[in-house]
Amino acid sequence: MNSKLSDWSSIAEIVAAIGVILSLMFVGFQIRDGNRETVAATMQAALDSETRFQSTIALHAKTWSKVTNGQELADGEELAQAIALYTMLMTVYENRFHQFRSGYFDRDPEEVLVSIVHLPIYDEWRLKGGARTRSPEFLKLLDEMRAAGPD
Repeated sequence: MNSKLSDWSSIAEIVAAIGVILSLMFVGFQIRDGNRETVAATMQAALDSETRFQSTIALHAKTWSKVTNGQELADGEELAQAIALYTMLMTVYENRFHQFRSGYFDRDPEEVLVSIVHLPIYDEWRLKGGARTRSPEFLKLLDEMRAAGPD
């Protein structure tokens, strides 16, 4: 009798171990699916942000053209508008910077940032408070890129 009870106990332990393994596999699949959904949502949010930025640029094409061509901006409204547009752009790229560091983006935004930080508006943006809400690590990266000069 003791031998039969021991056999049943061993079988129960094997069945329980298989159950645990199957449960862990299921959890692993759920985590993988959740990660895929998070990456897809992150990519969609980034695209939405970029689309909003492009729409805003279209409304202020003349000012943005001056920014990207390094032309002098008039003091007052034009300069304020340029700083606001540049701040929006930096918000998009700071988000990408942090998402890349978190593993949600495969492409490092630094290659685009190199050209952006060498626009003349960068100094105005830093001096007039546009960078105020950026993270210290992002600002450090920008300042290092700026100091290194264009490639």
